[in-house]
Amino acid sequence: MKKLFSILLAVCMLLSLVACGSGDQPDSNAAPTDPASVEVELSEPITISFWHGIVQENMQKTLNEIVDNFNTGIGAEMGITVEVFAKGEMPDCENAVTASIKAGNMPNVTLTEAACVVDWLEAGCVVDMTPYIENENYGLDLTDYYDVYIEDSCNYPVEGYYSLPVYVAGEVMYYNVDFFEANNLTVPTTWAEFEEVCTTISQITGKPAAGWDEGVKCFSTLVEQKGIGYTDREGNLLFANDLAATTEVITWYQSMVQKGIIRTPGEDFFFSGPFANQQVQLYISSGNEGEFINMKIPEDNSFEWSCAPVPQFEDGVEADYCEGFLVSILEGEGDLETRWASWMFVRYLQSYEACQMINSGESRLPFLKSVAASDEFLDNASPAQLAGVVQQDYFYTYPGFVTEKYTSSGLHDYVVIAMDNILNNSADVRTELEALIAQLK
Repeated sequence: MKKLFSILLAVCMLLSLVACGSGDQPDSNAAPTDPASVEVELSEPITISFWHGIVQENMQKTLNEIVDNFNTGIGAEMGITVEVFAKGEMPDCENAVTASIKAGNMPNVTLTEAACVVDWLEAGCVVDMTPYIENENYGLDLTDYYDVYIEDSCNYPVEGYYSLPVYVAGEVMYYNVDFFEANNLTVPTTWAEFEEVCTTISQITGKPAAGWDEGVKCFSTLVEQKGIGYTDREGNLLFANDLAATTEVITWYQSMVQKGIIRTPGEDFFFSGPFANQQVQLYISSGNEGEFINMKIPEDNSFEWSCAPVPQFEDGVEADYCEGFLVSILEGEGDLETRWASWMFVRYLQSYEACQMINSGESRLPFLKSVAASDEFLDNASPAQLAGVVQQDYFYTYPGFVTEKYTSSGLHDYVVIAMDNILNNSADVRTELEALIAQLK
């Protein structure tokens, strides 16, 4: 999670970014808008830079293999070489990119998140990939993507496609298979069933039964499922439009904490530890969390666990939060040849082959329907991946935006604080939400 000081630092840095604005680009270097005109024959071999914030050893190894495959395959054929640079964790990478934009030596391609794409758009440093995507010979088949990832890729204040998915994962519900079978419990699919099961488990164990890793995702998912909405690309606070309904659903969740049938992570920060030690029997978190559970289960007290989709309201709409790392092309000092070379690499990252490789781990989900339906994926998918794929048709994301008062990242941090007060300090929900909204006006 980004720290508030990192966000403020990035915003302060971006206020000084004027050199790379579109008005400073020479006319001969203007990005083409006609899909037929984007193809460029390289006058000489070209090297482009690719920055990322992947730190997990297995994921970084796979990413390096993908880059190598490009360099020895289509890259070699076209005279394109990609140099890959690991820049720490994703917040470190994003801060490094922001600093490089200010210095005028930005990478050609970078992994990032939607909030930073918005910041860089403010500086005029992100390439609109629309004409490249629509190119007849080297474009993309957008019908093979799940809708959420396409919507997310163009869900910015400026019209166009300024990012594409690479690493995506959704929230799932982890549960203790052995405990459920031993106590004849059924995995809940609705929130009414969830509350009932948690009450029963709490009676059996004398402890809270479950939890949700992140309060902000709990908040946004519950208001999305109730049809209230969280926010939109303009930064409107949709949940503030029906404060009574928002208060009601968050108060319901708070009441389960207060009754002691569920809990917050507290000093554990994440539930993978308490779940691995069987202090809770189910919890909701990102599919990424599954990679840590087996590492934490004691050797002398192992158990079987699995995943299921996040429960839904019977009278609501289906919704589940997904997140991930995106890829963007930055303007830099490159000419049309550099942009074309950058696109060819980004296009390879969107290929069936690369998507399949990315999903060879425990938690990443395929953004391409063809990969999700393939035997290669289904035969090797983890419980988190299988549960995540089921939900991809109703995933939602946090759109990136900048308003006069706050950014998408800033709103996220305000909600984190509000939910901490509501769930850990028993703050009155209506009062806390009104205070949150007042801070943003």
